[in-house]
Amino acid sequence: MYASTTVVARFGVVGRLKCGFLGAMISSHDFDAVIWDMDGLIFDTERLSFFAWQEGAKAIGLEIDLTLFQSLIGMNSQAIQARLLAVLGDTTDVVALSKAAGVSYDGLIAAGPPLKHGAKSCLETIAASRIPQALATSSSYRYASKKLEHHNLLKLFDATVTGDQVTHGKPHPEPYLLAAEKLGVSPTRCVALEDSVNGIRSAKSAGMQTVLIPDMCPHDDESLSRVDHQFTSLEHALPFLKQRCGIA
Repeated sequence: MYASTTVVARFGVVGRLKCGFLGAMISSHDFDAVIWDMDGLIFDTERLSFFAWQEGAKAIGLEIDLTLFQSLIGMNSQAIQARLLAVLGDTTDVVALSKAAGVSYDGLIAAGPPLKHGAKSCLETIAASRIPQALATSSSYRYASKKLEHHNLLKLFDATVTGDQVTHGKPHPEPYLLAAEKLGVSPTRCVALEDSVNGIRSAKSAGMQTVLIPDMCPHDDESLSRVDHQFTSLEHALPFLKQRCGIA
C-alpha cells in the first residue's frame, strides 16, 4: 500500500513520489535513504578528468583552465557541451573536444578508477543495514556501471540515476527527485552526499539534507548556505550517517 506525496522543488519542479506505508510512518531516525554522487566522492577521478579535458582541448588547439573545469564538475555531457559553447564560443567544435577528452579519460581509468578513502567501507556499511541507497551521478550509465563494477560496488545500490537518464541534469533537482522516486522514499527523508556546487544545489533544491565532502570544486558562501553538514572525508562522515540513519 502506498501513499502519494507531492514534492515542490525550488526550481518549480513538481514531482509525484510513491512513499511506502512504512516510510510514511514516524521514524526513529532522521534519514530513510542515502543518495550518492559518484565522481569526486566515491572515486578520486576529478583530477584525471581535468587532465583529460586539457588533453582534449590541446588536440583541437584550445585550452581549458582550472576555473572553467571546476564550473563543469557535476554536470552531465549535455550541460557540459552547452557550458563550453558559452565560454569558448559557438564556433567551438565541442563534439570533437568531448571525443578527444573521452579518449584520454578512457586511457586514464583503463586500470580502474581510484577509490576515495573510506568510500567502499561506507557503502558496504549502509548496504548491510536496512537503509536503501541510490546513485545520482551526472556520468553516463556506461561510465558509471563500468567504474562501479570494477570495484564490485554496483550491487550495493538499490537504484541508479545517471546523466543520460534525465532530461535536466544537475544543478536541476531532477536527478535527486528521480533517485528518491525509484527508492519509494520522500526526498525530505533522504540525505545526499556530494562534492560539487552543482550537485549540492541539485540535492538541496530536491528538498534533501545535504552532506558536503569537498574535492576539487570550490564552494562560495552561496553554495555553503545549501550545505547542511560537511566532513573532510567519507570516513569521517560515516559515524554521522550511522547515527542519523539509525544504523547500529
